[in-house]
Amino acid sequence: MSRKIALILSLFLIPVFIWGQGLNNNYPFDDNDLKNIFEMQGINTFKFPFNLNQGEYISLSYSIYEDGIEKEKHNPIEDLQIEAEITFNQHISRQDAVVFHRLYFMNQGDSIINFRAVFPGISMNKKIDISRVKTGSFTANLNIDSNLPVKKDILYYYGLFSESEKYVQSGSWLECATGLSSEELIKTYDFAVIFYVERITKERAKTILKEEYYKSQTVQ
Repeated sequence: MSRKIALILSLFLIPVFIWGQGLNNNYPFDDNDLKNIFEMQGINTFKFPFNLNQGEYISLSYSIYEDGIEKEKHNPIEDLQIEAEITFNQHISRQDAVVFHRLYFMNQGDSIINFRAVFPGISMNKKIDISRVKTGSFTANLNIDSNLPVKKDILYYYGLFSESEKYVQSGSWLECATGLSSEELIKTYDFAVIFYVERITKERAKTILKEEYYKSQTVQ
């Protein structure tokens, strides 16, 4: 861990360190400690590596489902260009490389999840309305080919509405979604957000915003 990262974490975690002072804190903090502390603070972090060739990029998209019906669909990189009426290439790989896509989520009370998507060359902030969700959680897909030969679902947020029959029948208990396909997850829970990634080839990257799907989008 670099000194800069350690300093930032130490400042962020000062209340935790103070509370634990004088207990059995002779044991050093490790990644599991930090992950658990972040989750206690309502913070979830995810990082995915991908192999890219020069001129390519990874497109992130996500769909929001309520009661099994898709309510919203977003493509952050492409949406930003459409909304701003500009074309940029900061996210396109300058060379053959392994790149990381990072997603950071922070709960804002009980109604909003703020998340920051950090891609090579660009980052952006988005919000997801969870005001109807009584209990929710994240899970990630662990079986992702870093070469990304096809579009792939990588991450899920899922939850139950307080007024739903599923919530009542569950006894207020949110069952883990690990092992469920995206289709099963959408059917099982009242609320689901499915995140996808797709490799955009060098040739397609030049013309992707001219595709009929993107031309017809109204950015929300």
